[in-house]
Amino acid sequence: MARRLRLLPWMLLLLVLATAGLAWSSVSLYRAGIYNQKLEAGELHTGSSARELFANAWLLAEQGQVEKALELYVEAAAKGDDGLRKAAYFNSGNLYLTQSVEILENEGYASWDKVGPLMSLCKENYTKALLIDPEWIEAKYNLELALRLSPSFAGVKTPNRYNEDDDEVEEDEKRPDGWPSIPGFPRGMP
Repeated sequence: MARRLRLLPWMLLLLVLATAGLAWSSVSLYRAGIYNQKLEAGELHTGSSARELFANAWLLAEQGQVEKALELYVEAAAKGDDGLRKAAYFNSGNLYLTQSVEILENEGYASWDKVGPLMSLCKENYTKALLIDPEWIEAKYNLELALRLSPSFAGVKTPNRYNEDDDEVEEDEKRPDGWPSIPGFPRGMP
């Protein structure tokens, strides 16, 4: 009997903790249900958690409000865990890539000045997603697609990056001439 009396406070504590956990889970489930109803109705949630911001950004992107969606993806990436951050970066990259392709299809290559910065942002977001999860195949594929549309020339001397002190380049550091230095795969003889 004395042993049971000594365990009584611990059992009461366990009961209180279990009840609190059940109440917290119930409230979370209720909020998720309300949020899902709002999403189905096309309404945004007023919450400011990372997951709510991410879901709002996705909904805005589906509605065509890309700029607002990108802002919310940035906020969600700043507040979220690694999984949410990589998804926010990936979705942002997808939005930039979609915008770039649409501009190129509608206006042609004459609009490359508009597309260049969007492609840079696209590649940056895919790279950030791959820094979080280097094995993510979808992000790798989309980054490769973005690089094919707009190759990055990091480390290549262009007129803007030329430095006269770098004239003495060792044999090992020289870039190859011809096909190996052209990004992409050769398409055959003309």
